[in-house]
Amino acid sequence: MHALHLTPNATRFKDSVSSPFSAWSFFFAGILFYVCAVSVYDGYLVLRTGDMIRDFELNPVGLLLIDCNGGDPSLFLVAKMLGTLLVIGLLSALNHRSQRLARPVAFTLAAFQSGLLIFLQNC
Repeated sequence: MHALHLTPNATRFKDSVSSPFSAWSFFFAGILFYVCAVSVYDGYLVLRTGDMIRDFELNPVGLLLIDCNGGDPSLFLVAKMLGTLLVIGLLSALNHRSQRLARPVAFTLAAFQSGLLIFLQNC
């Protein structure tokens, strides 16, 4: 058995090693939660507007999905949910592979979600 000897210059965790309890891990989880929360709020607004969603929705793909489903926004909501889950999954995989690349992507995604939230609040 080998004993673990730490010298004064040794560190427990390096920045490149992902610890499940590192500051970045908690911050990254917060970003993922924020992205999901804004997406859920956006979906709630779609449901709240009901039949008037066509008057409020500015996304042409969203309008197409609503029109293809006879004015029912359920297909649009499923597509939004699947898109959010895909982005969260891909970002998590990127973070697992390379935090150096995932950090700017996560910050950019959070900034775009913040823009969406501000836009939704002003409509």
